[in-house]
Amino acid sequence: MVPHAVGDDIAEAAERQMTDIIGTPVFLYGFPAELKAFYMKKMPRAEGAGEGGPVCTESCDLLMPGVGEIVGGSMRIADMDELIAAYKREGIDPAPYYWYTDQRKYGTCEHGGYGLGVERFLAWLAGRYTVRECSLYPRWPSRATP
Repeated sequence: MVPHAVGDDIAEAAERQMTDIIGTPVFLYGFPAELKAFYMKKMPRAEGAGEGGPVCTESCDLLMPGVGEIVGGSMRIADMDELIAAYKREGIDPAPYYWYTDQRKYGTCEHGGYGLGVERFLAWLAGRYTVRECSLYPRWPSRATP
């Protein structure tokens, strides 16, 4: 087995294995920006890190034993110019997102957000291995509709 290096993406199976071995909730943070959503705020580079290291986001995931990630969150880009540059980098037309951009244009504060995977949280509470057992409308290859 090859250990992960800084900048690697961590697959769900590896996350699960890590939390199962540790046996306690784990917060992962500082993901490489290329792996995360365009709207996530970037961390300043650590002093002495040099230009070659990855640019990381101010984000974190909460991993639970037996389930993996149940919560993901991040700080959001508050600067309009940085947000416009992120749209361009991702090839996103900013016109439909005028309302999101206007929040920066007319004033915003540093802010963040998160998402809780309700089915994953229920799977952790109930001790179930798969979220399919906790989903109101489960999907798998032979069942794509309710």
